[in-house]
Amino acid sequence: MMKRGLMFGAALTLAACATGGARSFDDPAVQKLFTMSTPMYYANLSLANSVAQNCARYSYDAALDAELNEARNEVGRGSLSANALRNAIELETDVSERSFMAKHDVELTGTDLCAAGDAEVLEGSAISAMLIPA
Repeated sequence: MMKRGLMFGAALTLAACATGGARSFDDPAVQKLFTMSTPMYYANLSLANSVAQNCARYSYDAALDAELNEARNEVGRGSLSANALRNAIELETDVSERSFMAKHDVELTGTDLCAAGDAEVLEGSAISAMLIPA
């Protein structure tokens, strides 16, 4: 258990040092978000927001969210295209939430999601791109 905590701490330290505290578009996790379909993109943002709201160790990167949205709008996959895909976004979000809960054996509301957030960061997932370590 302690070894895992040390590995996590080292990963967070390296991530913060390498990026100066803010993620670059060259970051593989950010690229995953940028290239996702619109429904998958919004599902991942929703999950990252849930983790940030239910774990004091993370906050949601609203600045990166705005930058990504602007860049995705330029290629037709941002908020400007989301309205037409509302049903697909809701469906993908539901599926992604269920998958996340099963993967991490958690509920999204009313529980501490720090361990799930830590696992996503260690994995370098798209969700982790939106999490800022506190």
